[in-house]
Amino acid sequence: MSKKTKNHKDFIEYETEMVRFLDAEQTKIAAKFGPIIAALRENKYMTAKEIHDLYIDEDTNKHTYTIKTIYRYLEKLEEMDLVKIGGHRITEGLRLTEKLYTRTANIFFKAKKEEIHPEVLKHRKEDLERVFKVLKQVEGKPKIDFNLFEELLLKKMDLEQELNREITAKIPEDKILTELYSSLHIDSVNYISELAAMVLVITKHPEIFEKLSKMY
Repeated sequence: MSKKTKNHKDFIEYETEMVRFLDAEQTKIAAKFGPIIAALRENKYMTAKEIHDLYIDEDTNKHTYTIKTIYRYLEKLEEMDLVKIGGHRITEGLRLTEKLYTRTANIFFKAKKEEIHPEVLKHRKEDLERVFKVLKQVEGKPKIDFNLFEELLLKKMDLEQELNREITAKIPEDKILTELYSSLHIDSVNYISELAAMVLVITKHPEIFEKLSKMY
């Protein structure tokens, strides 16, 4: 497949997958090189020079990194199977062709926070203890103890993550979902999937909320 503009012609050799599930290390690397990952979702195919231009200081109007650094970034992203060479570009008046880089998938489903940072589990318990304390101060002493409160909230969170993953897995299989998610900004993708998962937990597991409703 080829796409021609006024000054150049792109030859596309790889069409990105719709969804890819990332492990903890891939999720870390995707976050580390966020500007590249985000730009490739918006533009889909970019040359190293175009990616280099993402790193320009607004005050000096100069690149904050050398092009060699950008190639190292791209090599790391290729190594982690997040980015690959998806084609090449021929520009009028130039003999050399440029490689076109693309994401391996349109949507990356990130690993769980606790898989990336195990210490999150400890902080999550501490946060729930704080929430429990806030509710106690605002509404008075709850009728359920903290252990049950923690169990219910953790179950809700785990189910939301599980259902979010199920929703994401269905996107490539459903034409309407594919069209919908393909047109969305990545922030909207995450928000809609998380909200849909939350609604599914409420409707499929009302027992969690029935028990929580008996706190007072």
